[in-house]
Amino acid sequence: MAKSTRPVTIERPSPADERPAWSRVGIVAAVGFVLGIAWPKLAGVKVGPNVPGDLKAQAEVTAPPTASAQAAPAAPPPTGAPTAEPAAAPPPNKQTVVVGPGKISRCWDKKNKKVTDCGALQLDPVAVPKLQGLAECPSAVGLAGKLTLGLEIDFEKKEVHVVKNKKDKTTIPTSTVTGIVQCASRAFANLPLEDVPNKYRHYTVQYGLTFYPPGKAPEEAEAPATGEGEDAAGSTTSEAEANGTGTVSWDTALVRKDPKDGEVVVRLVRGTKVKIVGRRNDWYKIETNGKTGWIYRGAIGL
Repeated sequence: MAKSTRPVTIERPSPADERPAWSRVGIVAAVGFVLGIAWPKLAGVKVGPNVPGDLKAQAEVTAPPTASAQAAPAAPPPTGAPTAEPAAAPPPNKQTVVVGPGKISRCWDKKNKKVTDCGALQLDPVAVPKLQGLAECPSAVGLAGKLTLGLEIDFEKKEVHVVKNKKDKTTIPTSTVTGIVQCASRAFANLPLEDVPNKYRHYTVQYGLTFYPPGKAPEEAEAPATGEGEDAAGSTTSEAEANGTGTVSWDTALVRKDPKDGEVVVRLVRGTKVKIVGRRNDWYKIETNGKTGWIYRGAIGL
């Protein structure tokens, strides 16, 4: 009996069936990335050789300390042992002029009548910087000695004449003194006399100067007595006399150690009462609650 045969069928896949399953490929790639790359990094395991930079860092860490680093630190000095004092600052390598206190020898009123008591003249703030500037005078280069200069001040004519004190016993050569007087005359030709409150018309003021050559530090910051043999009729000062009371008119007013740029001593609020004890141009010296300092005139309504 003959066997029955089944017809052979051939299935031909369509183009869509031949395409790879990209989803499966993506899953396999992700698993491979995690196992081969991500996991060693997360676990801190190096799977390759160190790069040169890593070797250098490792060498620095493992290198033995140098001899200086291995040396034991110096033992601290015993308690109570004397310590070395800091070295003194070297003297300035420039000419220096130290200005002594000014003295008023004479003064005259508007009727040209000589006054016995001239009081105080607020001259130092404008005169002292000019006198200190004589260190740059050509005649003073390398000079060591003492000298007294006189200032003939006429407030009515707004003139200042510089003269040498005739009674001054100086060892400085006459030619050098003449050169210094000429330098001072040029410096005082533009003195701002309008900034100097004055009671009388004409004053004769004397300042003692000490000249120090470069490299010589002044031992004492004072100059010789001015006007030897003459009685003082008054003195110069950095502030004028003032008295009274005032009230702070600003929301916050600064009281400074020195006028304009001085360190702030205290801050006062509106309505604070202050006592006025001095004046320097637009600044008033005040006292309040145990504090003393300078305040701008506008802050107290002046």
